[in-house]
Amino acid sequence: MFRKTALRLVLLYTAVFASILLLFSVVVYAFTDHRVRADEIATMNNAAANLRACRDEQILPGDHGGGEAPLLHRGHAPDPGPDGDRLLAEVDETREQHLVYLLLAGTRVVSQTPIGSFTAAEASALAKEGLGAYPREVNVAGVPYLGMSVALPRPVRVGDANVDEVLLLYNRAQDVAFLRELLTILSVSAGLFAVASAGAGFVLASRALRPIRRSFEDERRFVANASHELRTPLAVMRLQIDRMFRHPGETILDMSEVVASLDRETARLQRLVNDLLALAKADEGEAVLRLKPVDLAALARESARRFAPFAEEKGVELRVLANEAQAVADPDRILELFSILVDNAIAFTPAGGSVEIDSHTSGGDAVLAVRDTGRGIPPEHLPRVFDRFYQVDPSRTTRGAGLGLSIAKWIAEAHGGQIRIFSPGSHGTGTEVEVRLPKRGPRDLKKGRFARLLAMCYKKNSS
Repeated sequence: MFRKTALRLVLLYTAVFASILLLFSVVVYAFTDHRVRADEIATMNNAAANLRACRDEQILPGDHGGGEAPLLHRGHAPDPGPDGDRLLAEVDETREQHLVYLLLAGTRVVSQTPIGSFTAAEASALAKEGLGAYPREVNVAGVPYLGMSVALPRPVRVGDANVDEVLLLYNRAQDVAFLRELLTILSVSAGLFAVASAGAGFVLASRALRPIRRSFEDERRFVANASHELRTPLAVMRLQIDRMFRHPGETILDMSEVVASLDRETARLQRLVNDLLALAKADEGEAVLRLKPVDLAALARESARRFAPFAEEKGVELRVLANEAQAVADPDRILELFSILVDNAIAFTPAGGSVEIDSHTSGGDAVLAVRDTGRGIPPEHLPRVFDRFYQVDPSRTTRGAGLGLSIAKWIAEAHGGQIRIFSPGSHGTGTEVEVRLPKRGPRDLKKGRFARLLAMCYKKNSS
């Protein structure tokens, strides 16, 4: 599924980039073509204005009073001044060198400058072309020209003919070659950038899908693990209920073992559902913390009293080394956090071992720690112990569903703190879990619910 999605995203990115590049190329080419055409027309209009004013004696050699017409040196280059003016003057002079003048007497070609620009047949065909007063495209022997007709204000004697009209023709060969070269460059560049955009699209698609893929995999793993955890107690309950139906005459006392089993599995299901509900509320940002000043030492002693019978039953020594540690927190959540850590520590510590509950202050934090002398956690499992449903024992013969540490991590982070786990612990054996909470409480709660949701989403996606 993700492969097809990635392919669609790559195609989408490539299409978007290619469209932008195509649009950019079209705009550049159209703008350049427009500027080139505007310069060509401006050059022709300037030459036409000179003709109409009868100022260009070089263009009209008959004004010299007979004799051979001198070779035409077209245009009047302005005085070069600063560098910018000199460059513009050179550009104007170069453009005017592309002009060809055909002097007409009626429809007869009297002269052309530069001499030899056209053959007699080509010049005669141009004279009959019917060019107007506005430049338009004509083609002479495969060479593109812009042509226009200029009516002189008074006839000019050239040789034995009176010239009354001049055809101006602008040779566009170099400009057309330049535009074709520009089009080739833009096309090749667009192709190269399209290939590059495909590579960039692949990278961007991979980065965009990474958190989605991770979230999807987590969701799938969550559903599989939740199904596994729910299936076991439900199967046991179904067997016990079938057993009761097979012996309808027995009393509750006779079926006390079955009833006790149902009670245990019901409690297990209730605990699992409550844990899932707590995590779901945490993910949605709906869990509410009732903050007030609390002493972690008092909560540590309360947790020890709750689990003392369980520790005594397992033959585990339970010690409390709690110093005063004030913090602004939700006492019920912190007690739940203590309970999760102490319950795990006792459960995975063999008889004769010990569990130590500690609270103290360190800098600006209130610290609580639970240490045990149990079997510890292999190093390869440490990075994942806070994942939901993750259990070090792959056979799932251990107690619980693997949600306790996930809830403990959420409680710590909801209070603006952090939780860390070490194995072996500070005693050189077993496991140690340390939780650091800010004394002044979580800062995010002062920013409002929307800000907390944003922070939680960012933390979830970046983890």
